[in-house]
Amino acid sequence: MSSVVAMLPSRVPLQLPAAMAVSLAYLNAGMFFGWSSPIIPELQKNTSHIPITEDQGSWLASVGLLASVPPTLLLGVFVETVGRRWALLFAALPLLTFAVWQRFATTFGELLATIVVGSVSTSIILPLGPVYLVEIAEDHIRGFLVSMATTMAGLGSLLMTAVGPKLSFFTVTEIMMVWPVLFAAVFWWMPESPYYLLAKHRKDEATKALMRLRGKSSEDEVQAELEVIQRGLEENTQKEVSAADAFRELRRNAGSRRLFMLSMVFTMCVVLSGVDAINANTLHILVESNSSLDPELSAIGVSSSTVLSCTVFSLVVDRLGRKPLLLFSLCGCCVATTSLGVYFFLSIYANEGTTDAVFWLPLTGLIVFFVSYGMGLNSLLWVMPNELVPPSLRVLASSSVYILVAVLGFSDTKLFQVVTDAYGAFIPFWFFATCSFLGIIFVWFFIPETKGRSFADISSEKNFESSPHHDESSQPT
Repeated sequence: MSSVVAMLPSRVPLQLPAAMAVSLAYLNAGMFFGWSSPIIPELQKNTSHIPITEDQGSWLASVGLLASVPPTLLLGVFVETVGRRWALLFAALPLLTFAVWQRFATTFGELLATIVVGSVSTSIILPLGPVYLVEIAEDHIRGFLVSMATTMAGLGSLLMTAVGPKLSFFTVTEIMMVWPVLFAAVFWWMPESPYYLLAKHRKDEATKALMRLRGKSSEDEVQAELEVIQRGLEENTQKEVSAADAFRELRRNAGSRRLFMLSMVFTMCVVLSGVDAINANTLHILVESNSSLDPELSAIGVSSSTVLSCTVFSLVVDRLGRKPLLLFSLCGCCVATTSLGVYFFLSIYANEGTTDAVFWLPLTGLIVFFVSYGMGLNSLLWVMPNELVPPSLRVLASSSVYILVAVLGFSDTKLFQVVTDAYGAFIPFWFFATCSFLGIIFVWFFIPETKGRSFADISSEKNFESSPHHDESSQPT
């Protein structure tokens, strides 16, 4: 049997199976992030085996984002030492530990500790998954492969939202034990990134890895692509690709620095659209809206619409282009959060019964928000930084994106509750709407289209656009 498996990679293209394996890791991450929505309300009941307060529940919902920052700071060195493949395989261990420990936890402190442990995995999967997928994919389908993975994250969250309230705490943890093991068992057979292997001067291994990914039986069939990868590495990096080299690249190369900053500002616009705060408080928002619709069923509807939109996005991302989808996504989020802000403003300051005629608005607004977010921002948050920056900055960019997502997401989630209690929910919703509107302007003027284009082409265009006067002055007169 092992000999048969060994023979398959040389004939069967592993590009799609590798992406599907990484998608299992994203499913794990989605279940981890979706855990709080159905489980925390159950833990807050008097019948819970670990009764918790509302404040403790809010910490369980948000601490994972903050706890993931320290591991992310070390991710660049870790990945450049062991490689993309081994780092992703390692990510299965903390998630398995999270589920097993939680199954036998007896105190709130232990529950909090399990979240911190599980966040180590998400700090690897979310920033590194897109790096691996971008580096193994052909130009014309890399957006599809990354969006497929992020769709699976939404599916994991939906799975928790749908079955979590119906099952016991212990059954949920037992289900969560299965997926890390399944991911490790499948991904074990996948190759390392050819970019990483070439950067480490392991050309023979890079050739074999690319042959497996493309399903080729001859080195000559992948030689042209290998040369393209090699030229890209030579143009954008020094002899070694490491965390120190990435910082040197930022310091000495103004073009790389501009592209990196574009990625960071783009990330801020996406996160400050409010997705973490809204996702963590979906059920709370539906309950506080006093709508006649069932909150639990509405929450499932919201999660389902998110998965559906991500699925549609994966089918159109490499046809419509990144920029149109980003603009559509930001516009939808802006309209949705503005509408939700109006609803909660009226519920506080308008006459009693004013919002009865628009009882459907909270659910509709949330569905529009998550559909819009899923149709662009959800996946492109991780695609765009990896497509904008040169290969030497990919790990640094992904780690920086994740840190921004974690810190801003944690702040959004905690401050949402504080501001809502003090002034009303319309304040954070209108803040999110303002950030989405600013994001529209930023994307329109500063983000280039990256669909189906090589990294060298994207970098050359943006460097030219960033300093047109310099380029013009260098022309002969």
